[in-house]
Amino acid sequence: MHPILSIGNLQCRYGEQVVIESVSFALQEGEIACLLGPSGCGKTTLLHAIAGFQPVTEGSIQLSGEVISSPEIQVPAERRKIGVVFQDYALFPHLTVEQNIAFGIQSMPKSERQSRTQSLLQLVRLEGFGQQYPHQLSGGQQQRVALARALAPRPKLLLLDEPFSNLDTELRRSLASEVRRILKQTGTSALLVTHDRNEAFVAADKLGVMGEGQLLQWDTPEQVYQAPANADVARLTGSGNLLTGVVTDNRLVQTPMGLMNTTENTLQPGTRVKVFVRSGGIEIGEHEYAVPVLIAERDFLGEQCLYQLTLTDGQTVEASLPAQPELSSGVSVPARVTRALVFPA
Repeated sequence: MHPILSIGNLQCRYGEQVVIESVSFALQEGEIACLLGPSGCGKTTLLHAIAGFQPVTEGSIQLSGEVISSPEIQVPAERRKIGVVFQDYALFPHLTVEQNIAFGIQSMPKSERQSRTQSLLQLVRLEGFGQQYPHQLSGGQQQRVALARALAPRPKLLLLDEPFSNLDTELRRSLASEVRRILKQTGTSALLVTHDRNEAFVAADKLGVMGEGQLLQWDTPEQVYQAPANADVARLTGSGNLLTGVVTDNRLVQTPMGLMNTTENTLQPGTRVKVFVRSGGIEIGEHEYAVPVLIAERDFLGEQCLYQLTLTDGQTVEASLPAQPELSSGVSVPARVTRALVFPA
């Protein structure tokens, strides 16, 4: 299997400001990847560089082994055979759904164009909507029309820029799954930009976590979540609490939440560390490592409750626990960390 997309030591600037620095990764044919990161981290700039909208100042971008961007080479966007689905869908309001989908394949013979349009309508589950106009569709339906339009010319690579950001949370997750189904069914390689980790987990074969213009980690979603490269990756891939700690003589870690075990055996006693405790990595109850905490807030979420726990040093940590009526605001209880990620400070 050969990479459809190869990024090597890429740098992009806006004037003197470096927006992308030393980014390298490869996307295999048929894979779906997500770039995840907060606003301003450079992920959209990277997407625009791949699409041909943004020049590069160092490094290269290759598509199917051909250099399409470098300081010396800039293949025009329209010649890259790359499809783009924009954040606002960019559908033509005066064209029907069928006409929108067929917009980029006008050079095809009419019968072939009609056949392609109908097969895409079926693929995105919008049979019977062909003669409607964008304003007659829901947000989720418009998003699927935009996807069908981008797929119509059979691009080598599809780029999706925050494609679900205009939709409500529940619909975003189901559409991320739906888009994955469509892309896998068509064998389309794709790169999706998002700031929503749930979208990334659902849609991606590979996950690239970005921060301050750099690629912090590139791996499967499971590996990135379970073994984040650093505390920043941990925070971007799961809600939780960042604490400081010190490794003790018996290889435990002393934290404001008491002592905790660590699987990181290479750290020497006395080493200062960052400890990332996911919201589900705290339990209430008596234990030799438990410390007293005060329940400051309690948000009922059905089977789970989200608690804000105040520690003896005044810090507040978040814990997601099974709903228990006796655990209410103002109650002091023992709590401990059951699992955490430890990183050198």
